[in-house]
Amino acid sequence: MKTLAEKIKKLPNTPGIYQFLSKDKKIIYVGKSVSIKKRVGSYFNNKNLGPKTDMLVKNIADVKTIKVFSEFEALMLESELIRTNMPFYNVIAKDDKSPIYIKIEGEIPIISLSRKVKPQRGVFVKGPFPSAKATKDVLKIVRKVFPYCQHKNPKKPCLYVHLGLCPYPYKDAATKIEYKKTVDRIKKLLSGKSKKLIRELSSEMQQASKKLDYEKAAKIKKQIQNLEYLATVFHTPREFLEKPTLVDDLALIRLKDLKAKLNLKKLPRRIECYDISNLQGKLATGSMVVFINGAVEKSEYRRFRIKFSNKPNDYQMLQEVITRRLKNSWPQPDLMIIDGGRGQLNAALSILAKFKSGDIQVASLAKRLEQIFIPDKILPIALPKESPARQLAQAVRDEAHRFAITYHRHLRSKAFLSRIT
Repeated sequence: MKTLAEKIKKLPNTPGIYQFLSKDKKIIYVGKSVSIKKRVGSYFNNKNLGPKTDMLVKNIADVKTIKVFSEFEALMLESELIRTNMPFYNVIAKDDKSPIYIKIEGEIPIISLSRKVKPQRGVFVKGPFPSAKATKDVLKIVRKVFPYCQHKNPKKPCLYVHLGLCPYPYKDAATKIEYKKTVDRIKKLLSGKSKKLIRELSSEMQQASKKLDYEKAAKIKKQIQNLEYLATVFHTPREFLEKPTLVDDLALIRLKDLKAKLNLKKLPRRIECYDISNLQGKLATGSMVVFINGAVEKSEYRRFRIKFSNKPNDYQMLQEVITRRLKNSWPQPDLMIIDGGRGQLNAALSILAKFKSGDIQVASLAKRLEQIFIPDKILPIALPKESPARQLAQAVRDEAHRFAITYHRHLRSKAFLSRIT
């Protein structure tokens, strides 16, 4: 039987929930972290924990974990575990404060935080959450998808209205009706019904397009895209509790589906993805992100400042990045995914041929139609949105794009500051 120290060493370095158990197998504390291993290890490595946390550590006999895909899932799962188990050290950490909830009520529904909640008809309540910060984090994510109002009868639009985070439902009757629909969708999202929401919004978007209301259709499309991201990675607390290995199971399904759909020789355990970011060739950057066994491995990420080209030529820039990557003795990928179409794929293949790395499998993913190009097929592969292979390929590509853009913006800011100082 493994000791507690042995278990901690083998904890996953991924986002998730951790549960501390006492000698009698009772859950005494529930927490969340972007890195379970680092967070749990900090309890035992830090000597300045404070009296409450020190008492907690002395009573830990075992630790259990559940991996998740996203911060939103972690927040919701942590809340559910605390609600159903009421762990002793989560309760005393509140300093005798009552639990905190998300509450939605009123003729024009107002979303607020509340510590005192009584069952009332027409009042939606979600929680309890472990802290005010955790609750606000949930609402921050929700607000990016569905802007909502927090003020009763304001005399004029608040700052959130100007930022596009509040629809100001007091404007007129039509705005009020539309806002109530938005709040109903927020309730469904908080209740884990994001997939049903996407179906409803898709139908409404099609109706708006038929009526030539393209502004409304575009707005709904953006909401659907945000929800699709959540739906791809978001699963309800119940799903995780029923199947704690859900993350690993789904990752394996996606890897197997990607192998089958792209006709790969072996399961792509290590996937690398490349993206180029530039503004008319200036301050061009390249990114390399790495997924291992279907999960991000940020310690393997690499970024490149383009050296040999100041012209806006994505092909040459991509070739430079892959050349510099192959000159390093990093672990060989099972699959390279390139952000782009047939041209980017061919540019990558030409460099692999020079380095005699033809055994590395390559594919490219074009943003516009989300089509996948592979060397052996003339026509691109078009997979449905619900395809596990497409979901994995998109997740890898989107992460490479995010990483490249972040570095490019950093360089632009740095260059701007150097000009004004």
